Amino acid sequence: MRKKISRKHLLGCGCVAVAFAVLLCIRGYRENRKQEIEVALWAFDVYDDYMKQVQSLVPDVKIKWVAGQRDISYYKNLAEDGHLPDIITVRKFSLKDSLSLNPYLLDLTKTEVASSYYDIYLEHYKTSGGNVFWVPMSGTVDGIVANKTLFETYGIPVPGDFDSFVSACKEFEAHGIRGYSLDFSLDYNALHFLQGMGIENLASVDGIVWRKAYENGKTNQLDPKVWLPAFEKMERLNTLKILDKDTMYLDDMLSYQKFMERTQAMVNISSESISRLLPGQNIEILPYFGEQQDFLLTYPTFNAAISKNVEKSSEKKQAAWKVLTAMTSPQAQEVLNQYTDGLISYKRDVSFQYEGSMSMVQQYLETNRTCFRLGSEDFFEISKQTLDEMLEHNLSAESALDLMNGYLSHSE
Repeated sequence: MRKKISRKHLLGCGCVAVAFAVLLCIRGYRENRKQEIEVALWAFDVYDDYMKQVQSLVPDVKIKWVAGQRDISYYKNLAEDGHLPDIITVRKFSLKDSLSLNPYLLDLTKTEVASSYYDIYLEHYKTSGGNVFWVPMSGTVDGIVANKTLFETYGIPVPGDFDSFVSACKEFEAHGIRGYSLDFSLDYNALHFLQGMGIENLASVDGIVWRKAYENGKTNQLDPKVWLPAFEKMERLNTLKILDKDTMYLDDMLSYQKFMERTQAMVNISSESISRLLPGQNIEILPYFGEQQDFLLTYPTFNAAISKNVEKSSEKKQAAWKVLTAMTSPQAQEVLNQYTDGLISYKRDVSFQYEGSMSMVQQYLETNRTCFRLGSEDFFEISKQTLDEMLEHNLSAESALDLMNGYLSHSE
């Protein structure tokens, strides 16, 4: 027997349906009312969890993640066409390359975000007028890594200075083991190694003064006091055949394989990649050696800036600040650090715990013995060209310095 459905019951169901529909409309309205901030991320492959974390910190903002590029030059064209995303990120940053883009960016100088950075790191982002338009995420450590098991097996001391690095390479050679190699066909390897050889001078007062002048477009020549010692080390390594044209273009992946097979004692690698590329190895991270002090080379995982376009709306500008604050927050930086062997923080409110091979990093942080790489577009390409010529033709330190100055002159 069929049950009769009363009109009262139908009206009740109708009210529920209407209320549910209204709630859906309100929710959709609220979603549509959210400010949308477009963030151009330089790479997506390793940042999925980072993106989720940043979005979770700003639930009242809709973040639209779009593909960005590694270097600043890509964004210059977008800015000139009026299509610059609200927030942009780059991997390769230099003050010199950023100057022409700064007019399109918000000035971050007196903001809470900028003030949360240690001065020693933020100094590399200040223009000659003291303005800051970019901020870095936490950074990776770049240096030489030693296979401790191999050193112990042959009773060779792990290098503690440049002379012992040279000695170790020669001793391993006598055992038929490659002491060290680096693929100079990759411009960043050439750039890192050249700056590593001169790292103490780059971190000196003379080095800081020269770098400021170069980054602000006031010189396009190397200061011999700062740079000649780096080329002298390169000349010595070339003369001893530790670095030469036959050993310095070995593919990095092959070097890592030889390192794990214990047929190569030392390689260059960043702290972002050690466990991924050298899993389970008994290693020690070495600094770049100076005469008086040793330093670690560092550079950010990426850098971020806000487009001036957000100023068209106070709500948009506020939303952009929220997103940038979330991107640089301790929670987001911890996620970045999860997939590395260790990042170093450039901010006062972010700290990481170091274990294993990364535990030695603490002493360099505490004594300010980290040096930001100089990563202008010119320096990437010209470092490679200069070291190519130096190894190919066995150039002296002075000749190599003159050659690089010549390349820099023609790059303007």
